[in-house]
Parts: sequence; structure tokens; C-alpha cells
Amino acid sequence: MTLVRARDALCDSRIVVRVEADARPPRDRRSPAIYAVFHTDEPDGSRFLGLVTEHQIARFPQRIFADLIDPRVPPPVASDTPLEQLIHAVGERGQTLGMPLAVLERDGSFLGVLTPHSIVEVLLERERRLLEDARKINAEIRREADKAIEQLDIKAHYDTVTGLPNRQLFCDRLLQALAAHERDGNPVVLLFLDVDNFKSINDSLGHLVGDRLLRATAERIRTAVRDGDTVARIGGDEFTILLNGAKDTLNGALVAQKILDGLAQPFVFGAQQIVISVSIGIAVSPADGETMEQLLRNADTAMYHAKSRGKNNYQFFSPELNVQAYRRQEIERNLRCALLQGELGLSYAPRVDLRSGRIVALEVRPFWLSSELGDVPPDDFIPVAEETGLIVQIGIWAFRTACAHAAVWRTQGLADRCLSFRLSQRELDDPQFGDRIMSLLDGCGLEPENLQFELSERMLMTHAAHTLAVLQELSNRGIRFSVGDFGTGNASLRRLRRFPIDELKIDLSSVRDIEPDSDDAAVITAMIAMAKSLRMDVVAVGVETPEHVAFLLERGCRHGQGRLIGAPLPPERIAALLAGDAVDLFVA
Repeated sequence: MTLVRARDALCDSRIVVRVEADARPPRDRRSPAIYAVFHTDEPDGSRFLGLVTEHQIARFPQRIFADLIDPRVPPPVASDTPLEQLIHAVGERGQTLGMPLAVLERDGSFLGVLTPHSIVEVLLERERRLLEDARKINAEIRREADKAIEQLDIKAHYDTVTGLPNRQLFCDRLLQALAAHERDGNPVVLLFLDVDNFKSINDSLGHLVGDRLLRATAERIRTAVRDGDTVARIGGDEFTILLNGAKDTLNGALVAQKILDGLAQPFVFGAQQIVISVSIGIAVSPADGETMEQLLRNADTAMYHAKSRGKNNYQFFSPELNVQAYRRQEIERNLRCALLQGELGLSYAPRVDLRSGRIVALEVRPFWLSSELGDVPPDDFIPVAEETGLIVQIGIWAFRTACAHAAVWRTQGLADRCLSFRLSQRELDDPQFGDRIMSLLDGCGLEPENLQFELSERMLMTHAAHTLAVLQELSNRGIRFSVGDFGTGNASLRRLRRFPIDELKIDLSSVRDIEPDSDDAAVITAMIAMAKSLRMDVVAVGVETPEHVAFLLERGCRHGQGRLIGAPLPPERIAALLAGDAVDLFVA
């Protein structure tokens, strides 16, 4: 059919459809071109107006179609009859669609003829429009459905905070890697990472900062691996890495070291700097497990072994770690009852003036004699106490108990000595720490200048602004602070000077060659000189021989503690030692 727009005789709401010869009235079948006119502004569909020729449209644009009627046209129908009713009416009259119908206006005036072909054409056009509308609606529904499926897939397989694959997607890829190992024989290397002390960061700085830190950490981890490797966040502060196509188990160590190096630099959020570290466990299939569950469990065990080795390191899995993991669980379970059952006690390691042998301070060290586990070394239960948060309760108990011992010594006529406590990150992050310490001091009679807290270098660099505020407040009240094992952390000289540090502790335990011209001796000498330049006292830890004493005195280090000076002693033996007030160092 050819659609032609009529001239000014037909308004914009009318269309003209060419009528084929077999659909025209008999008298017009020889005409070169006959057109059916329809009105399209009807709410219920198009309405036929009549038939015209191309010549009539051109010559008589205003003409009424009275001369187009065929004498054999059946009785007329009203022009406003909807198309569907008109077709139904034809059927009721027994008429066939092969005959044209006359169309009248409401006032009875004749309008024209409606042919069956015109009816079919109008119906087809309507169906075409409906089909096109349905296609558009279906396309829109399909786009929305695809978008919804994509969003559901993201939520089901990706972490909302970091954008990394989640546990489900990681496990799927790990299963695929294990299946590939059956074909190509390449080892499956799995790394299990845990952010050290993340809970204290989250608690002290808030979840928004914690989430920003997790996103930044995830980004640094991703830069340490290849594009084909999978990095996932499987919950909380735990990440996993699958090294795809690894040819050697040592690849795990190389990637782990790159991650440790990448996280060594502080994270900067505006004016805030945060230093973090991670503990990494590495398991390799098939040696460390042939199933997904075995590999994940053993990598997790290796990660806890890394934490027990001081954190900020990586460890491979070995069968012995299973035994250690079980012991750690037993330590945690029993430690929760140790305070209530009176199983914890205190010992005191004397610190002396290396020239006179006089005791200048006592380092407070908790010990644990468990009714179930026996003698549990501090290196075993203190890390567990820090991870579980029990260290805060243990720290309060140790402070009160040590102050009570000092009060007893005072009644025995013994002069007060400085009590030195090792401070954990958990205790320092406690918002009540400063007020609690001053309250305990007021209650026990110990002077602030006789109290010292030992921190690690990493503690100074973590939450530096918060740490500085707490230390400065307590320092203003007379409490002293020291940095333990100086030289093993990341504190720079410039940063160290910001804090109210009174003393640096240098560990001699790794010094094998103390000869004046040795490299070890040069390092110790430089550290002592640097401490003096900062106007800080120096304490040498691990003094084991008279040669150590002579070496330290020659370089201006006055204070020391270690095996030569004396092992940690219970309070009653410390009282006897204080009564003598000196230690024989046997200096050569």
C-alpha cells in the first residue's frame, strides 16, 4: 500500500491509503488510482471517510465524496461506528467483506465507501503499531533485567567495601585452580592475610576510616600481584590471594614480601597518617592439602603462626603448626579464667647502673602458672591476650599488683624504684587509659616519676596523633616513656623527636661480635650516640658478659639489664635484692 498525504483538503489527522483494483467498487476498478480516506484522531481507532481518486484530490480538495457511491453498495453505516463494531455489524447482516459499505455522517449526508481491503489494512497497521510498541517494551524490560542480573551477580560475588571478589567467588576460583592442577601439575599457591591490630584502628578511628583503610589496603595488595591472580576479601580484615599458574612455591614468598614492602609506607587520609602491617600465611597444594578446605585451613594456621612470630611477616605451613594452633586455642580458652582463678603472677627484672651496680628500675613481667597447661611462657600468652583484648584487664591487674608490692617494700624501709611496664597497642588505644593510670597512681601512693611505660617503635607510628596526645598528657604529669628494642622498627629520627620519649632500649641479644672494630659494635655505638643526641637515656637489654658491660660503659651507656645482671625474680626475692641495693657485675 502507498500512503499519500492529502493536500489542504485533508487535515493532518487524515491519511489516504491506495486501494488495489480488486478491492474497489466495480465502477472504479479501471481507474488508475483510488484512495481510501481515514480519520485518525478517533480515540478508539481510525474511521473510514470515503474513496477519492488522485485527480479528485488534486482538483477538488474541498469536494464531498457523493459521486463515488456505487449503486450496489449495501445500506450505509454511521461514520462514527468503531472499526471493530463495523466488522461485527457486517457479519450480523450476513454481508461479506467482499462488498463495500456506504458511510454516512451523523446528519445523514453521504461520506463515501468502506472497502474490505481498507479494513484489513487499518487492522494490520494497528497490529504493526502494537507489535512495535511491544518490541520496545520488551527491549526495555530486557535491559532492566540484564542490569538487575548484573547487580545481583556483583552483590553475590564481590565485596561491597573493596570491590574485590568475596569468599564465594574466591572459593569457586580456588576449586578451578585445584582442578587445573590435576591437568598441568602446577602447584596451587594460596596466601591468607590478616591486618594486624585492625580492630583497634576501627574502634578508635571509626568504621568510615576503617573502610577507607580496607579499600586502600586492597589496592596496595592488588599492585603486588599479577593481573591473572585473584585477590579476595573473605571477611572483616582478612584477605586471600590465589597465585594462578605459579611454577614454584617460592612465588608465594616473593609476593608476600612485595605486599609487606608495599604496606610499610603510611596511609595518608588528609592530615591523618596510619601505619599498618599484615601477617601472611602461605599454603601450597598438594603438599599442604589437596582440597579447598584443607588449603584454606592450613593457610589460616600459617597466618596465625606469623602473628605469633611478631606479626608483619609471612610463614609457610608445616604440620607442626597444627599442634601450635591447637595450643593457642587452649591458651585463649584458659586465659579467660586465669585472672579469676589467681593463676597470674608478677616477676621483676632488675635494671642497674652499670658503674655502681645499683638497681635503678624494675621491669614488671607477668607470668602464668596454669592449673591445666602448666607454666605458660609470656611469649606464648601475651600475644594471645593482645589479640583477644584480655591484655587490657591483665594490664590493670599487673599495675595494681605491682603498686601493692611497692607499697609493701616501702613499709619495709626500702626506697621506691621506677616500675617499668610494657604497654600494648590495645591499652594505648583505650580512651580511658590516661585517666585510669592517674586514678590508680593516686590510690597507691606511687609518684609519677617512678612509673615508666615501654612502647615499640611501631606503636609510635600507628595513630601518631592520638599516641602523641596520650603520651604528652601523661608526660606532663611526670610519667616516663621508653622505646623498646630500638632500631628494629620503622621510626625515623625526625618522627621520634616529636614524642616525649625519655629512654631508648637497645637489644644486644643478636650481637655476636662485640669487638671494637666489628660491624655489630659500630651499629651499637651509633645507636648510643644517636640517643645521646636526642637527650635520652640508653638502656642495653641482653647484657650477658662482663665484656658487654665494659663495651657499653666505654661508649657512655650507663644502664643495662640481662642474664648477667639477674633473671626476673618474684616480689619476695626482689625485696631481699633491694635491701642489698647493688648487683655484682664482675666487670673485667
